[in-house]
Amino acid sequence: MFKRPRLSAQTFPVNAGIAGFLLFYAASCSGPQEPAEEGEPAPEEAVEEAERADPLPANVLPAVWSTRQLDSAVTSIGIAGGAGSTFAVAYEGGGVQIFDFDGERITAESDDEAMALAEGRYAMLSGTPVTFFPGLDMNGSLKLWIYGGGVAEPLQYDLQGEQAGAAAGLCAGPPLSDEDGLHRIAYWTETEPSVLYSGIIEESGGELEFVSRVREDTGEPIHACVISGEDAIAFTDPVDGAASLRRLGRETLILSEGDGRLSLQMGDDEAAGYEIRRGITVEVPTSFTSLAATGDARGGGYPGGVIIVGGTIGADDHRAVLIDPSIVTMTPIPVPAATE
Repeated sequence: MFKRPRLSAQTFPVNAGIAGFLLFYAASCSGPQEPAEEGEPAPEEAVEEAERADPLPANVLPAVWSTRQLDSAVTSIGIAGGAGSTFAVAYEGGGVQIFDFDGERITAESDDEAMALAEGRYAMLSGTPVTFFPGLDMNGSLKLWIYGGGVAEPLQYDLQGEQAGAAAGLCAGPPLSDEDGLHRIAYWTETEPSVLYSGIIEESGGELEFVSRVREDTGEPIHACVISGEDAIAFTDPVDGAASLRRLGRETLILSEGDGRLSLQMGDDEAAGYEIRRGITVEVPTSFTSLAATGDARGGGYPGGVIIVGGTIGADDHRAVLIDPSIVTMTPIPVPAATE
């Protein structure tokens, strides 16, 4: 076990805790935001156009929107629904940047490189409303990237507590209740790739701390995981990406196997494969480098939630592409027939 140091004095006062961290950056100015290009329909219009078009085959999901071309390849995506509806992109060889569900940049890119990002959430930290995204730095240490107010770029914060070793991947999800910490995280390590460690983030002594709770050996190297209900679920080869889409009390698991298709599983049903169909102005990568989803996208016009994948179109057109899963997530809930 090893314990990570606090943030260095070069980034913010060492003993200030989370409250000092937020206060230190309270005067930061807003980051650049690019204006929407003329002639492009808004995302909600693209969703409506997809709904008005000829009905899609049962095994097809429409790509309805995307970011503009990005400067670098996308290595990971974290998404926050609800009041914090945004998504974070980690770039290959670069930092982290926040986008809204219109696909527009709302911060500058951070200086801190991230190896992976996971599902984030909106929260009040020391009385300050922020959205945070758990992730890993390039050394495999657990971090948070925090965005809120007028900060120009997402801010990296060290989670206190202990890790079992340098993490190779992670997933995250909401707490079971308000008394069960701020967020839940699960990760696996480079030295124990078949073991999934899970725990919670809690605020303690003016710091945000990861408290490990469960160690589970899956018997095979882990490639992805999700937080589902009370559990952290690990996925092995051939799955290379996983996300959980929770909407109106129903959960849909979304899996990627690196072939440009997605598998969706609702409840105890068998997972079904789906092709991703390009939109009128939206191209789709042939394979995905990252995957995220939310069922509560408050912005962009996604009533059935949204799936976001990262990838490269052609040789060097790097993008995050937004996919409408409504054909699955907005199906009626089957009601058993009445019996005597």
